[in-house]
Amino acid sequence: MRKLLIPIICCIAVNISAQQDRKGKLTYSDQTPVAFVDIIIQDGDKIIDEISTDENGDYSIDLPEGNYIIRIEEYGNLLHSQTIIVDNNSEIGIISIAKPENVTLKEAVVTSQKKLIEKKVDRLVFNVDQAEGAKGGNALDALRLAPRIKVDENSETVSIIGKGNVTVMIDDRLMQMSSTQLANYLKTIRAEDIEKIEIITNPPAKYDATGNSGIVNIVLKNGKKDSLNGSLSSTYSQQKNAGYNVSGNINYRKGKWTLNSNIYNGYNNWFQRAKNDITYEDEFWSTTGYNKNGNKYVGGRIGADYEINDKLITGFNLDLGQGDGTYDNEGTSNIFKLPERTFSRYISTDRRGSNWDWTYLGLNYHIIKKFDTEGKKLTFDFDYSNNVEGDIAKSISNEFNSDGTEIADKYVGYLTDVQQKSNRFNLSLDMEHPMNDWKMNYGTRFRFAKDESDNLRYSKELDTDFTEDKDLANHYQYNENIIALYYSIERKFGEKWTTKAGLRYEHAGVKGFIEKDNLTYSNKFDGLYPTAYVMYQASENNTFTLNYSRRVQRPFIWYLNPMKTDINEFTKTEGNPNLTPANSSNFELEYAYKDLIVSSIYYKSEKDIFDQIEIKDPETKVAITKPLNFGRNYSIGFSENLNLKPYKWWKLNASADVYYRKVISKIPEVKNLDGLTGEFRLTNNLELNKKKTLFANYTFAYYTKSYEALTTIGDFMRHSAGFRAMIFDKKLQLSVNVYNLLENRNGTYRNISNGIITDNFYNAYRNFRVGLTYNFGKQFNMEKSKSNQEQGGKG
Repeated sequence: MRKLLIPIICCIAVNISAQQDRKGKLTYSDQTPVAFVDIIIQDGDKIIDEISTDENGDYSIDLPEGNYIIRIEEYGNLLHSQTIIVDNNSEIGIISIAKPENVTLKEAVVTSQKKLIEKKVDRLVFNVDQAEGAKGGNALDALRLAPRIKVDENSETVSIIGKGNVTVMIDDRLMQMSSTQLANYLKTIRAEDIEKIEIITNPPAKYDATGNSGIVNIVLKNGKKDSLNGSLSSTYSQQKNAGYNVSGNINYRKGKWTLNSNIYNGYNNWFQRAKNDITYEDEFWSTTGYNKNGNKYVGGRIGADYEINDKLITGFNLDLGQGDGTYDNEGTSNIFKLPERTFSRYISTDRRGSNWDWTYLGLNYHIIKKFDTEGKKLTFDFDYSNNVEGDIAKSISNEFNSDGTEIADKYVGYLTDVQQKSNRFNLSLDMEHPMNDWKMNYGTRFRFAKDESDNLRYSKELDTDFTEDKDLANHYQYNENIIALYYSIERKFGEKWTTKAGLRYEHAGVKGFIEKDNLTYSNKFDGLYPTAYVMYQASENNTFTLNYSRRVQRPFIWYLNPMKTDINEFTKTEGNPNLTPANSSNFELEYAYKDLIVSSIYYKSEKDIFDQIEIKDPETKVAITKPLNFGRNYSIGFSENLNLKPYKWWKLNASADVYYRKVISKIPEVKNLDGLTGEFRLTNNLELNKKKTLFANYTFAYYTKSYEALTTIGDFMRHSAGFRAMIFDKKLQLSVNVYNLLENRNGTYRNISNGIITDNFYNAYRNFRVGLTYNFGKQFNMEKSKSNQEQGGKG
């Protein structure tokens, strides 16, 4: 026994002595510490560990004896690489590296390699790979975690906090869809397929001026050089009902060819209980009911680039998708006489059996011509999109006395069949033209859009079938042509100042035709949209940026369609072909300190704003919802974003947005609205083991009372948590996430029209998501920075 114990003890002793805590220090050549950079230890091509230095440039790591490659990265860039030899009982010691140049206007990064948030001169960058809560989810889930972004829990519209709804782009391509269709399309994109989300509050001149609150650009991943890889994934989600998504993708890049492809299929199922209270002078209406939506979808994406030579690249991207679904809605409105609040009668509304479908085709063809090594480049793009959406909405309502007896002649049955399609063509030329100390960017864009809507209306009486109301049938056509020219210039002055200025001119010609009335109307809009940026590099760690932009928001086709729809006798909707564009001026002052803080103060002034406005008649009790240019909007706010790493295994991101908004209404039925709003978020990403195969996340968010358009929203909070495991050499990934962990209540939505108060309440539900992803193929070339993803899309 003793003979057996001796070798065992010796082996244990050898192992303990072999695996030791090795200390090291990084300094620049001037002996100052290299703080908060990432250190990657490799044994050949295999990554052993990833750590970060502290504020003094110190670090420690457990390593056995051997030879290793140490890589030092900052902002995703490789600063230094060398081989180190670790002997018994030895320390790594001091490694001295050359000091990099100061950050310029082009990229003021506030987070080190693969941190959650990066700050650039004209945008915030959200690295989705670092958002543990997005793992296994879709693009909409990732947007919910992005800084300064808000996704409404009921409508799923995307907005910038303190500013309003935004324009959404994917790989710099504008997604011109209704908010509902866009939300469903975003659910088809896996979070793992997204490289980053760019939040551009004041977009440069090269971007379309459309979107008063800015642009959100979702950049998809592209294949690395000399690689063949792909993934298979599946996601199961459970709110009140279940849903799923399955997808696969393959990426290939070798020699002159770059190919990427994706295919997906899934089903979304959403349920909500709602309560609506309306207080009239003589009556109180209380409505309870539910909404249930289901959406099945299938589609795919494919793209190819061919490098004709080292200065000429051509390629295409094709995106196809289609879906169909149902939405059921039932509600009962109990009506009480005031002031006694005596139960008087009730109205039942049944919208079960309504359904919709959509198809989307997007095509991009591009040519990229490089002229020299200084960055001179010409890009040609042709984009075409075809968007078709059909909506068959059924509504049956009836009215009863308090004892349940039917009230005569109150039965109403309606069915609307709306088929909308749009064809959009875009041609653009973009020139990046550096010249000595100047960086110029100029180009042009032509857009041609034709939108059509066929509207049929049916009605029925009790115990009869639906028959068409031919007098209400209508064909509506809307054409929009836009010609744009833009120019911007950037230059650095000395070591501290850099400026960038641009001007965009857009000419928009619109023409509408209502077939039933044989009515044609047209209009032309010309606008100049300047942008300006000034950056001051006060010191190595302190940067100030001031920027300005003028933007425009043009009406959507689904707002301009004049069709009228009756939900029941008291609830009606209609479009408005007389909407005019809204214009805004935006100012923003930002401050960045090291890789820790991004602070912003912003101001926005907007006129002729439009939205869906519900106007109630106190006498007839009829509520008509119609898009209107309803007034002016002013907002001023403060945004704070902190990027911290308390320990090497704990990444912490804290954000706060506080803003004051005032809406001045020009509609007599709606009063002015103003107030202070705050939105706060704390995100924790945890590495649970040294092998970096187990991760956890927790996010807490609190939303104070807020003011959106003419709606006041009550405060509410959210808790979300998740876990992720990587096994089989990190090729298989399992993620589990819970959104709304404690099932907190939703905020109350309040509107006031003609003195009539409407309060809407929505139940909050816990949402579970389980995702499984298998990655296969050849790994990326490790000679390049491990974190330096190539830009997706056309670039």
